[in-house]
Amino acid sequence: MNNDTFWQIIESVHHENDVNQALRTALSPLQTKDIAQFDELYTQNLRKLWHWDNWAFAYVICGCNSEYDFLDFCNWLILQGKNNIELFVKDPEALAEYPHMPYQDNLPAPYCDELDLVAGLLYEDLTGEELPYHNVVNFQPQGKKFKNKPKLLKAQFPKLFEKFWQKK
Repeated sequence: MNNDTFWQIIESVHHENDVNQALRTALSPLQTKDIAQFDELYTQNLRKLWHWDNWAFAYVICGCNSEYDFLDFCNWLILQGKNNIELFVKDPEALAEYPHMPYQDNLPAPYCDELDLVAGLLYEDLTGEELPYHNVVNFQPQGKKFKNKPKLLKAQFPKLFEKFWQKK
Protein backbone atom coordinates (compact mmCIF):
# COMPACT_ATOMS: atom_id res chain seq x y z
CA MET A 1 0.00 0.00 0.00
CA ASN A 2 1.42 3.33 -1.00
CA ASN A 3 0.06 6.85 -0.87
CA ASP A 4 -1.19 6.78 -4.48
CA THR A 5 -3.13 3.57 -3.87
CA PHE A 6 -4.56 5.02 -0.66
CA TRP A 7 -5.95 8.02 -2.55
CA GLN A 8 -7.24 5.83 -5.39
CA ILE A 9 -9.25 3.84 -2.87
CA ILE A 10 -10.62 7.02 -1.29
CA GLU A 11 -11.52 8.32 -4.75
CA SER A 12 -13.34 5.08 -5.56
CA VAL A 13 -15.68 5.34 -2.57
CA HIS A 14 -16.19 9.04 -1.93
CA HIS A 15 -19.49 9.38 -3.83
CA GLU A 16 -21.12 6.25 -2.42
CA ASN A 17 -24.21 6.57 -0.22
CA ASP A 18 -22.71 4.38 2.51
CA VAL A 19 -19.02 5.29 2.32
CA ASN A 20 -18.10 3.18 5.34
CA GLN A 21 -19.50 0.03 3.70
CA ALA A 22 -18.01 1.02 0.34
CA LEU A 23 -14.59 1.47 1.93
CA ARG A 24 -14.87 -1.88 3.72
CA THR A 25 -15.79 -3.53 0.41
CA ALA A 26 -12.87 -1.85 -1.38
CA LEU A 27 -10.41 -2.93 1.30
CA SER A 28 -11.72 -6.51 1.73
CA PRO A 29 -9.80 -8.11 -1.16
CA LEU A 30 -6.49 -6.66 0.03
CA GLN A 31 -3.91 -8.53 2.05
CA THR A 32 -4.11 -7.79 5.76
CA LYS A 33 -0.73 -6.02 5.69
CA ASP A 34 -2.14 -3.63 3.07
CA ILE A 35 -5.24 -3.00 5.19
CA ALA A 36 -2.96 -2.20 8.14
CA GLN A 37 -0.91 0.16 5.95
CA PHE A 38 -4.11 1.84 4.70
CA ASP A 39 -5.09 2.41 8.34
CA GLU A 40 -1.69 3.95 9.06
CA LEU A 41 -1.91 6.24 6.02
CA TYR A 42 -5.42 7.25 7.03
CA THR A 43 -4.20 8.18 10.50
CA GLN A 44 -1.29 10.16 9.06
CA ASN A 45 -3.73 12.18 6.97
CA LEU A 46 -5.99 12.77 9.98
CA ARG A 47 -3.06 14.02 12.02
CA LYS A 48 -2.08 16.45 9.27
CA LEU A 49 -5.61 17.87 9.39
CA TRP A 50 -5.70 17.95 13.21
CA HIS A 51 -4.90 21.66 13.40
CA TRP A 52 -6.66 24.59 15.04
CA ASP A 53 -6.67 26.53 11.75
CA ASN A 54 -8.73 23.76 10.14
CA TRP A 55 -10.99 23.53 13.15
CA ALA A 56 -11.66 27.28 12.84
CA PHE A 57 -13.10 26.98 9.34
CA ALA A 58 -15.02 23.83 10.33
CA TYR A 59 -16.52 25.83 13.18
CA VAL A 60 -17.65 28.56 10.77
CA ILE A 61 -19.14 26.09 8.29
CA CYS A 62 -20.92 23.69 10.58
CA GLY A 63 -20.35 24.66 14.18
CA CYS A 64 -17.83 21.93 15.04
CA ASN A 65 -17.51 22.33 18.78
CA SER A 66 -16.19 18.97 19.96
CA GLU A 67 -13.24 16.76 19.09
CA TYR A 68 -15.60 14.13 17.71
CA ASP A 69 -17.42 16.61 15.47
CA PHE A 70 -14.07 17.81 14.19
CA LEU A 71 -12.91 14.22 13.63
CA ASP A 72 -16.03 13.54 11.56
CA PHE A 73 -15.36 16.77 9.63
CA CYS A 74 -11.76 15.65 8.96
CA ASN A 75 -13.10 12.27 7.78
CA TRP A 76 -15.31 14.16 5.34
CA LEU A 77 -12.35 16.26 4.19
CA ILE A 78 -10.33 13.13 3.47
CA LEU A 79 -13.22 11.81 1.38
CA GLN A 80 -12.97 14.90 -0.83
CA GLY A 81 -9.60 13.65 -2.07
CA LYS A 82 -5.98 14.68 -1.88
CA ASN A 83 -6.19 17.65 -4.26
CA ASN A 84 -9.25 19.10 -2.55
CA ILE A 85 -7.70 18.73 0.91
CA GLU A 86 -4.61 20.59 -0.26
CA LEU A 87 -6.80 23.32 -1.72
CA PHE A 88 -9.04 23.65 1.35
CA VAL A 89 -6.16 23.75 3.83
CA LYS A 90 -4.36 26.35 1.72
CA ASP A 91 -7.54 28.33 0.95
CA PRO A 92 -10.49 27.40 3.21
CA GLU A 93 -12.58 30.06 1.49
CA ALA A 94 -12.75 27.71 -1.53
CA LEU A 95 -15.26 25.68 0.48
CA ALA A 96 -17.77 28.51 0.08
CA GLU A 97 -18.11 27.55 -3.57
CA TYR A 98 -17.53 23.81 -3.26
CA PRO A 99 -20.41 22.12 -5.12
CA HIS A 100 -20.35 18.92 -3.05
CA MET A 101 -21.12 20.38 0.38
CA PRO A 102 -23.66 18.05 2.00
CA TYR A 103 -26.68 19.46 3.77
CA GLN A 104 -29.09 17.99 6.26
CA ASP A 105 -32.24 19.86 7.30
CA ASN A 106 -31.00 22.85 5.28
CA LEU A 107 -27.80 23.03 7.35
CA PRO A 108 -24.27 22.24 6.15
CA ALA A 109 -23.38 18.73 7.30
CA PRO A 110 -19.86 17.90 6.10
CA TYR A 111 -19.39 14.93 8.41
CA CYS A 112 -18.49 11.29 8.00
CA ASP A 113 -18.94 9.28 11.16
CA GLU A 114 -16.45 6.50 11.95
CA LEU A 115 -14.75 6.33 8.56
CA ASP A 116 -11.45 6.37 10.44
CA LEU A 117 -12.38 3.03 12.06
CA VAL A 118 -13.26 1.01 8.96
CA ALA A 119 -9.81 -0.41 8.16
CA GLY A 120 -9.07 -1.34 11.77
CA LEU A 121 -12.41 -3.10 12.23
CA LEU A 122 -11.99 -5.00 8.96
CA TYR A 123 -8.47 -6.04 9.97
CA GLU A 124 -9.80 -7.32 13.30
CA ASP A 125 -12.61 -9.26 11.59
CA LEU A 126 -10.12 -10.91 9.22
CA THR A 127 -7.33 -11.69 11.67
CA GLY A 128 -8.91 -11.71 15.12
CA GLU A 129 -6.23 -9.20 16.16
CA GLU A 130 -6.52 -5.47 16.74
CA LEU A 131 -4.37 -2.93 14.97
CA PRO A 132 -2.69 -0.37 17.20
CA TYR A 133 -5.29 2.29 17.90
CA HIS A 134 -4.15 5.57 16.38
CA ASN A 135 -6.08 7.90 18.60
CA VAL A 136 -6.12 11.32 17.02
CA VAL A 137 -8.81 12.84 19.24
CA ASN A 138 -6.75 12.68 22.41
CA PHE A 139 -3.98 14.77 20.87
CA GLN A 140 -4.06 18.54 21.17
CA PRO A 141 -4.50 20.07 17.70
CA GLN A 142 -1.44 21.70 16.22
CA GLY A 143 -1.11 25.46 16.15
CA LYS A 144 -2.78 28.12 18.21
CA LYS A 145 -6.39 27.69 19.33
CA PHE A 146 -8.75 29.94 17.40
CA LYS A 147 -11.04 32.46 19.05
CA ASN A 148 -14.67 31.69 18.29
CA LYS A 149 -15.84 35.30 18.32
CA PRO A 150 -18.03 35.95 15.26
CA LYS A 151 -16.32 39.25 14.46
CA LEU A 152 -12.90 37.58 14.28
CA LEU A 153 -14.16 34.59 12.31
CA LYS A 154 -15.93 36.88 9.83
CA ALA A 155 -12.68 38.79 9.29
CA GLN A 156 -10.68 35.58 8.83
CA PHE A 157 -13.20 33.71 6.64
CA PRO A 158 -15.50 36.31 5.03
CA LYS A 159 -16.90 34.05 2.27
CA LEU A 160 -17.45 31.09 4.59
CA PHE A 161 -19.00 33.32 7.22
CA GLU A 162 -21.36 34.90 4.69
CA LYS A 163 -22.47 31.56 3.25
CA PHE A 164 -22.65 29.35 6.31
CA TRP A 165 -22.69 31.28 9.58
CA GLN A 166 -26.32 32.38 9.59
CA LYS A 167 -27.52 28.89 8.61
CA LYS A 168 -26.41 27.28 11.84
